Amino acid sequence: MKAEGTQKRKSRFEWVLLTVTLLVALTGLASVAGATYTLPADRAVKWEGNVGVQGDIPTRATVYKTLSPSGGDDSSAIKAAIAACPVGQVVKLTAGTFSVSSSISIKSGITLRGAGMGSTIIKGTSGMSGAYVVGIKSSSYSLSTPRSISSGLSKGSTTIATTSAHGWVVGDVILIDQLNNAQDDPPVTSTGKAACTWCGRSSGTRSLGQMVKIVSVPSSTTATLEIPLYWKYDASLSPQGTKINGITKDAGVEDLTVNNLLSAGSSQGGSGGTIVLTGSSNSWLLRVEAIGSYQTMVRIYGSYRNTIRGSKFHGVAPMDGKQYGSGRGYAVWLNPYASANLIENNQLYDLTAVFLINGSVSGNVISYNYVSDLNGDPVNWNRGIIVFHGAHPMMNLIEGNYSDGRHVADNVWGSSSHNTFFRNRHTLTPGLTGGTWNFDIQKNQQYYNIIGNVIGISKNENYYEFQNSNITISSGQKSVYRFGYTSDGDSSASGNDPQAYYTTLRHGNWDGFNSTVSWNSSDDHVLPASLYLSGKPSWWGSVQWPAIGPDVSPMYPAAGVVGKGTPWDSDGLSRVVLSPPTKLNIM
Repeated sequence: MKAEGTQKRKSRFEWVLLTVTLLVALTGLASVAGATYTLPADRAVKWEGNVGVQGDIPTRATVYKTLSPSGGDDSSAIKAAIAACPVGQVVKLTAGTFSVSSSISIKSGITLRGAGMGSTIIKGTSGMSGAYVVGIKSSSYSLSTPRSISSGLSKGSTTIATTSAHGWVVGDVILIDQLNNAQDDPPVTSTGKAACTWCGRSSGTRSLGQMVKIVSVPSSTTATLEIPLYWKYDASLSPQGTKINGITKDAGVEDLTVNNLLSAGSSQGGSGGTIVLTGSSNSWLLRVEAIGSYQTMVRIYGSYRNTIRGSKFHGVAPMDGKQYGSGRGYAVWLNPYASANLIENNQLYDLTAVFLINGSVSGNVISYNYVSDLNGDPVNWNRGIIVFHGAHPMMNLIEGNYSDGRHVADNVWGSSSHNTFFRNRHTLTPGLTGGTWNFDIQKNQQYYNIIGNVIGISKNENYYEFQNSNITISSGQKSVYRFGYTSDGDSSASGNDPQAYYTTLRHGNWDGFNSTVSWNSSDDHVLPASLYLSGKPSWWGSVQWPAIGPDVSPMYPAAGVVGKGTPWDSDGLSRVVLSPPTKLNIM
């Protein structure tokens, strides 16, 4: 895709940083406030109304069957109740511990509901069979034969045409993708420090794509899409549509704990996890706790328009080296093929990395999550919070999250672009000397948007940014931003990608190095409350709305107690105050 709009190359990215509070102090003049700021059209999609379960998570009242723990292996009883449960009804698990020796799969149209996190526990046994403990997944999940797309390829299009009869019907979910082009603007490649064969179809050669549902079929060669295309696809790169077979839809897991501490093992690597959503559409996890993982706590794979809300994902402290050494203890991994999913208002702690994103992952929203107490190997390294970890995630929104560690778009498995960080509270983990950059946008990661965030701690960062100059970064040197370096461990500017810097749009962020707000001089200084919500959500508590930003007071709320909820939900749990700074005089 050739990037469009006003933000293209170096000459158009040399933004003047306005120190607004200094202007107020010296002149007594208020900063210029105009219309509400909007992202350039080529850098954003319409997230509002287009993420998560359509119409939100339903409340199902009819209980088909209630089960109590047997004291032995409960796998067969739970599976039998799920298999027999009518569409629209609930399999209810009472309080107690249900031991399972094999994976529990939820079918379309039903809910598996417990008596609450910590009250109802599904506990995997040592040596259990299967790649997960609980999954919203069908055994028939697969990809069908791709169909070439001949027209309707523009960004925003809702109708596509194929070169031959596609065979799709209303309700089908398809993946639209195209061949990689490392010479494009931005580059799309599944090769970084290494080649990623799983970052897209055809051994990673189709890493940019979007999943979407068919809502009408005007003819055998045309189809109408539920959500407009996120990208301007290129006819010369062989765009195709591929139906997802075996979709599980309208299924939910609610109000229970999944304990994987005994059952975690190598069979849960690859596409497995403690909980998996594979080939899942319009489904959800609501108030679900997951404890322990072999590699990944929650794996989202080939899935579209799911919601994960009000949940808690964590290891145990002190961390168990067997589970959480190198490549272990991830919280949520979207890979590959995941679009329009909503992950909001969850708590994640005692893990090594939080959100890993790669492989045709697009249009998702990760929002209002509280992340704390991360550690792992190497022990002195700032852990990854949001990690764009390979080709080619795009048009994802990261909003309102509260975390310490590092946000990174890395060069390990290839490229990414057009992802947005909006109104997040983020700082480095105190005392650590490795990876000390709040935002690390590496080589081949371009057109990022960093808007309205509160970044760092006043006078904690030694530098504002590392970029494009021959700077050797010494251990423990802290910066708000690092741009264009080739890897996590790269400390020199050799091989630096200057476009990672020149194509990043930054606007209205408070940072700890300057202890003030830096604005893009040409843009409006009134920030919207949210980029995907029309107003305060129903689950919101008494905390200010919006919760985070340089334009609210305080600029971020008090943090939640570890294990006791998030700073802004309505669960009524206790809080611990971190004395956030008050709003600067910028409006």
